[in-house]
Amino acid sequence: MTKVVVIGAGPAGIMASICLKEKLKDRIEVILLEKKNQIGKKLLASGNGKCNLSSAQVLQKHIYNNEFATHVFSQYSNQNLKQTLFNLGLFTKEDLHLRTYPITESAKTVVELFKMQLKRHHVKVYENTEVIKVEKTKKQTYQIYTTHKDRLTLMCDYIIFATGGKSTPKLGSNGEGYELLSTMHIDITPLRPGLVGLMVEKKAIQGLDGLRQKAKVSLYEGNKEVFSEDGEVQFKKDGLSGIVIMNASSIIARSQQKLTLKLDLLPLIEEKKLNELLDNLKTMNRQISMKELAIGFLPVPLAQKILTDLEKENKLTTRTLASRVKNYFVNIIGDYGFDASQVTIGGVNIEEITEKFELKKMINTYAIGELLDVDGLCGGYNIHFAIASGVMVANSIYEKEMGKNEKEK
Repeated sequence: MTKVVVIGAGPAGIMASICLKEKLKDRIEVILLEKKNQIGKKLLASGNGKCNLSSAQVLQKHIYNNEFATHVFSQYSNQNLKQTLFNLGLFTKEDLHLRTYPITESAKTVVELFKMQLKRHHVKVYENTEVIKVEKTKKQTYQIYTTHKDRLTLMCDYIIFATGGKSTPKLGSNGEGYELLSTMHIDITPLRPGLVGLMVEKKAIQGLDGLRQKAKVSLYEGNKEVFSEDGEVQFKKDGLSGIVIMNASSIIARSQQKLTLKLDLLPLIEEKKLNELLDNLKTMNRQISMKELAIGFLPVPLAQKILTDLEKENKLTTRTLASRVKNYFVNIIGDYGFDASQVTIGGVNIEEITEKFELKKMINTYAIGELLDVDGLCGGYNIHFAIASGVMVANSIYEKEMGKNEKEK
């Protein structure tokens, strides 16, 4: 009987395991190894526990290594994903931004259904089991050594590496997959945190801790705008967070140049129009103070911060107020690291794999999900890619096994 070992029980590894058993049934044995004490830990935390699975705009949104990702998404679309999950019993829905969620808005629903499907299809799941070494045998099979309490050693015909990246290591993905593959001479591109909060100079955010403000966030390389997105910015004691900031962080991590961050704190009104409105108010009521003007369209802490800064610079006028609100520049000094990041920038070089995710240097060995040098912005793109890669690898192994059966006939 053909034996497959899947290393890592995130969405990619789980879907690969389920789909393999669905297709090949008793002709294949699938063993799923998970280093943590339960499967799907990172999935449980996704989307603040709501589990943003995909997006109807999955082909339109920014994703790094876009050509490879587009190939994957064209093979396995948002509709394909929803149908696959429905076949497993999961009902889904889309929000106003076309993001796909379980209808329960609970990641626990997804993980519980995955557990039930793994059990139904007789996938052997070993938790608290980390792979420490992989060896290729003379018979073109693989021997896998683990930390399992019973000193579990496995022989297999296929290996699927689905260990995830380095982000949020407390949930299981601490980068061990990269280390394993590096020993097999697989090229790993530089690793950096993505979808993470940014640490900035404190003088720009002093007194704003806890404030949430709708803003347009832009990144500039010199005078060239390289990123722009509207969203809620969360101010912290030493930095900025929120989805739009996390998206910006991934662009920063990929950039070869130093980027400048600008906040437009009032994106609904153009600067010229804001100038006119402030001038009109000042003309109609000459007694109105600059503070009264500012708190009419800004939260009080933010209004006070900007007014104080402009006063210190001896630049406090209606025009400078409008300009500072529309062009609030912040110096980036770093990010909150892998512990706080949602995705890993970098990974297995795409040149190392085929379109079917097979490693070119190692026959019958695959790398899928976040382990690869593919990452998207917030919105379900990374989970969609992980699930898609798991399904596509299962299809690839199925085709190989069916091809072997045809030859034997």
